Amino acid sequence: MIVTDPYLFKDRFEYDPDLGFRARAYFRTEPGFVGEGDDGTITNQFGFNDRDYPLMKSPGVFRIVVVGDSFGWAGGLKANYTALLEEKFAARDGSHKVEVVNTGYPGTHTGEQLAMLKKFGLQYNPDLVVLGFFAGNDFLDANPNRKRVVVNGCLYDINTRHEMRSFGYPIIPHSRLWVFLNQRYENHRLITQSRKEAAEWAATTGRPTPTKNLPREVFFQVEKSGLAFFKRETSTQIFRANIEHIFQSLTEMDNLLRARGIKFVVAIYPDVIQVSPNRFDEVVKTFGLNREDYDLNLPQQLLTNFLATKQIPYIDLTEQFKVEEQKRELYLLNDPHWNKAGNELAADILFQYLDSSEGKKRMAR
Repeated sequence: MIVTDPYLFKDRFEYDPDLGFRARAYFRTEPGFVGEGDDGTITNQFGFNDRDYPLMKSPGVFRIVVVGDSFGWAGGLKANYTALLEEKFAARDGSHKVEVVNTGYPGTHTGEQLAMLKKFGLQYNPDLVVLGFFAGNDFLDANPNRKRVVVNGCLYDINTRHEMRSFGYPIIPHSRLWVFLNQRYENHRLITQSRKEAAEWAATTGRPTPTKNLPREVFFQVEKSGLAFFKRETSTQIFRANIEHIFQSLTEMDNLLRARGIKFVVAIYPDVIQVSPNRFDEVVKTFGLNREDYDLNLPQQLLTNFLATKQIPYIDLTEQFKVEEQKRELYLLNDPHWNKAGNELAADILFQYLDSSEGKKRMAR
């Protein structure tokens, strides 16, 4: 399975010795993978959910590179918030005056996105880098010794302190065949269950059938796992190494961009349980948790305090999402990613911030 990996396994992700994994270049994603209404998109030369851009931008063009995780995929190629943001600049300035390059990689945190920025993102020669930070799990996932790799089309988390390779590929301390069969079976089971629940929800509500959603039980398990970081009494102690890794990565990213004269701003994306009291109540009741044990503002508080100390500009989308969530749904069915309305709102908030005099002032450093 090691030797045949490059020839037999042509899935969306492939092994990358520097990043652990990357999305395959010019790969057509399966319908529904990236969100509602999408019929599949083709990745660009670096495997990003975007079109190709010339690496050397044209004279007079202002280029924004958006760094982040799977939020760069929800909505597909045309309805993702990065594409909508570019459309807003085009409506203001005309086509191709401001380019917004989407470099989001699913399943990554800030430290891993820093490595991606060094390898691919900076090749675009950006004027501004926007880092999308997901409050729901970016602190939680930031184990400084984690390296997420893809071999034989399967995801593994390996410990960088004990990383070994054979034939240029990492050695996995499990049966590759067993993991391959297990992940394929589990993926099939989850897809079947999610489609069944989506059809039942559509029949009950009379609304269109969602094209992307997690099974309800999986969604609640994901949110319960994320709540581990929101615990008032224990979070900062248990996840101290994760927090320090995020802060170190942000500092390195800021220094790297500052040395190159590239502006930098952090955009903070809230989890659904932070903006929807009903969703939080459902998670609490499902697992018999005590809601008073959790501080839903903790990730934002830690992050904004650090960014203010470092004088790194930021925009927190949480409060505006809270207000709008009371009027309309902003997240996919049983999924922490934005639906069409959520992507539109995120693009609008970012555009207003970047277009405002205050935003321009904070980024002019």
